[in-house]
Amino acid sequence: MKLKFKVTFNSVVGQNIFITGSCKELGNWDKDKAIALSYSHFAQWSIDMKIKSKDFEYLYFIKDDRDQSITEEWSKRSFSALNSKDSYILKDAWNYPNLPEFNLNTEFFEHIGVDIPVTEQKVSKKHTHQFNISFRPLHPNESVYLLGSIGELGSWNEENAIPMHWDGKGKWSVNLDLSQVNHQFSYKYLVVNPETNILKYFEEGENRIGLPSNVDEFIIQHDTGFKQPQHKKWRGSGIAVPVFSLRSERGLGVGEFLDLIEFGKWAKEAGFSMVQILPIHDTTAKFDWTDSYPYAAISVYALHPMYLNLNALKFKLSAKELKEIEAKAKELNQHDNVDYELVNNYKTKFLKKYFKENKKAILGDKSFKAFLKENEEWVKPYAAFSVLRDKNKTADFTQWKSNSKSSKATLTRMFGTKSKDLDAVMFYVFVQWQLHEQLSKAVEELHNLNLTLKGDLPIGIYRHSVDAWWNPELFHMDQQAGAPPDDFAVLGQNWEFPTYNWPRMKEDDFAWWKSRFQFMSRYFDAFRIDHILGFFRIWQIPLSATQGILGRFEPALPISLDELNFRGINLDLERLVEPYLHYDLIRLYFGSETEEVVSTYFDFKNDLGELRFKEEYNTQRKIKNTLAANHGHLERLLELAANVLFIKEDADEVRLHPRYGLNETNNFKWLPKDIQDKLYALYLDYFYNRQEQFWKAKGLEKLPALKQATNMLTCGEDLGMVPKVVPQVMNDLAIMSLQVQRMPSDEEIKFSNPHHAPYLSVVSPSSHDTSTLRQWWKEDREATQFFYNTMMGKKGAAPEELSEELLSIIVDQHLYSPALLSVIPLQEFLGMHPELRNPNEEIERINVPAVFPHYWRYRMHVTISDLINHKEFTNMLKDRHANAGRG
Repeated sequence: MKLKFKVTFNSVVGQNIFITGSCKELGNWDKDKAIALSYSHFAQWSIDMKIKSKDFEYLYFIKDDRDQSITEEWSKRSFSALNSKDSYILKDAWNYPNLPEFNLNTEFFEHIGVDIPVTEQKVSKKHTHQFNISFRPLHPNESVYLLGSIGELGSWNEENAIPMHWDGKGKWSVNLDLSQVNHQFSYKYLVVNPETNILKYFEEGENRIGLPSNVDEFIIQHDTGFKQPQHKKWRGSGIAVPVFSLRSERGLGVGEFLDLIEFGKWAKEAGFSMVQILPIHDTTAKFDWTDSYPYAAISVYALHPMYLNLNALKFKLSAKELKEIEAKAKELNQHDNVDYELVNNYKTKFLKKYFKENKKAILGDKSFKAFLKENEEWVKPYAAFSVLRDKNKTADFTQWKSNSKSSKATLTRMFGTKSKDLDAVMFYVFVQWQLHEQLSKAVEELHNLNLTLKGDLPIGIYRHSVDAWWNPELFHMDQQAGAPPDDFAVLGQNWEFPTYNWPRMKEDDFAWWKSRFQFMSRYFDAFRIDHILGFFRIWQIPLSATQGILGRFEPALPISLDELNFRGINLDLERLVEPYLHYDLIRLYFGSETEEVVSTYFDFKNDLGELRFKEEYNTQRKIKNTLAANHGHLERLLELAANVLFIKEDADEVRLHPRYGLNETNNFKWLPKDIQDKLYALYLDYFYNRQEQFWKAKGLEKLPALKQATNMLTCGEDLGMVPKVVPQVMNDLAIMSLQVQRMPSDEEIKFSNPHHAPYLSVVSPSSHDTSTLRQWWKEDREATQFFYNTMMGKKGAAPEELSEELLSIIVDQHLYSPALLSVIPLQEFLGMHPELRNPNEEIERINVPAVFPHYWRYRMHVTISDLINHKEFTNMLKDRHANAGRG
């Protein structure tokens, strides 16, 4: 066959276009054997080739001579030869990641979209052209048609528009005979009601241009970017609720996976399109309430046993067991909040007894065996880790008497037929099998309702986890991840997770990350990347520190002593990286206790009154480990330990990073004014200019490959101190941003306006990390008053309480936003109705980021059945969604 590949791309000097594909002539995906295209004019690149294969895939990529980088198109194309043709022109448009079709063709829209019948089309010898466009209509009675300037395309008469064929996978196409056309022509795609043949809308923008074919040539036109009018774009509504917060009559004091089914039925009736949940992985490490933190999972795969419904286990329960569960449910459901320890202790005890009694049937079950075989890469290490954790009474594998370092030999031994541990490891496999079965059933039922499920991908892994034990080379175990200070956590956050060894992960093309994403796609149609900033740079804190304030960005371009000297900042290294301590400074902190404090914690450096911490107190970690949590000196000593100007990158080389808030330290304030000015100028440059392009490169190194690993709709939690390049990269990759009204990305405004949110975004008035709106209303009277007068357009003094009416106004601001998704926590919706708002609003907050560890235990104060039976409330939400055009 003769093929001419033509692609449109606006290149710059230094960029060259190549093609690679799945056949020999295109290099079998080997980029070193890729074929270079030639540039002609007006952004046109082309190559003529002869190819034997009748079916193959291909894509284009850019080689940039300026930095030797390679940038691929976002998706592959497929070619299948038509029997009657042997010469083709493949006229392609570049597949940019942020084109609408790449989000519309995700799992998310496959489940909420309408059913469109697949139609086959034949090609005849007379056909000369095939037109293709990827676009998924999401409203009933919508099909894509073709209309153009020539008679064969309807001469712009809407009644003559040509229906296209749907392939069931997101693409429309039609074969046409344009053999009598001898000049270029213009055309557009439009959406028509196929039953009435009435036009719904044209795509917007300039007309597309088509070319005539030569004798015996067949032109395949691959078009991209259906330009849908803004008011016709689909917009959905999601409700956010942790699984543990669901309350049902049958529950055991905590929400369970199967509760999602009944909750989904209510959500569907109320007009929602999506349910969003928090991470659901096993966090059992310390066997106490601190394990309630859902972002500290001991496995990035294993699901949490507390979400298992005991009544729905595979093998039949006895009447005695059923009665016991019923009695326990009655007892545990009396609690306003989740009693994490009572719930998990009971379920674990029950499941171990159940496994012992049904062991033979379980181990012989075909479904169980299939689950073990399919998931052995992660479930065997998880089961072994769990057994060793139980034996050693700690998940800190560095403290284990044996097996502190993982090995395949350990798995072989523990899963051996004669192993003393076989029953113990098989118990954990059994629990994961049942969790998988129940969650899969819940997801299937949600999809049957045309509802989608959105998950949450934590940015970090727990330090004492299977992942750290099994793959230690992927992590920096001597560092801690967190977040820099902000208005919600003035000392920063220290999550205590190890940071990632990205260079090592890159060696196998981020296989560990891709595996995580693919595992999530088993259950979720969309997912939120927690702290997406971590893919550009993470806030890294040394183990010697306890507060996030002593962290720095990693990776980041450091500052050298030579640069400091060049800028006229001539300070010795000790003044730069050690806490600056002086007798007069200690007196400011401790007053009458100064003599006692100095003699206890400090040594004099010289007769100028300068001090240093004694060896046993010279890091925050030592101070915190030595003093009791309620010790009167603790917080002030920690602050003094953080009185530094720079963070030193490592012990050997002098690579420095400014401490966040450097200008607010006493160290800074006790410097000469000219040095202060130079330091502050350097500080501003470091945090807001110096790193931008460096971080952009790091984000683009990881995110494209990871996003392409699955077909989920991708959202990024991009809150906090956001580099300017992050929104650019997210937009280029069509990763939806998060817009929380009281946390605007623009530092010049107090609140973001949901009406100004971009389409590819998620808007929300609150989240699991913030107070609810009713709580927030009372936190800062000045902020509330400003919001009341400006964002709500109300006159006079703001009322003391956020009424149902006022709360509804805030919710409506988000429902009427142009954003693709509005995701609002359940508590906010309940607060809109006088009969359903919680009389005790103080127990509705899920997490306080500044408090670590925090007890994650919020539960609905009403049951799912109460919601289903409250038709007035359900219909009110349904009408609100309909009026706002959501769903």
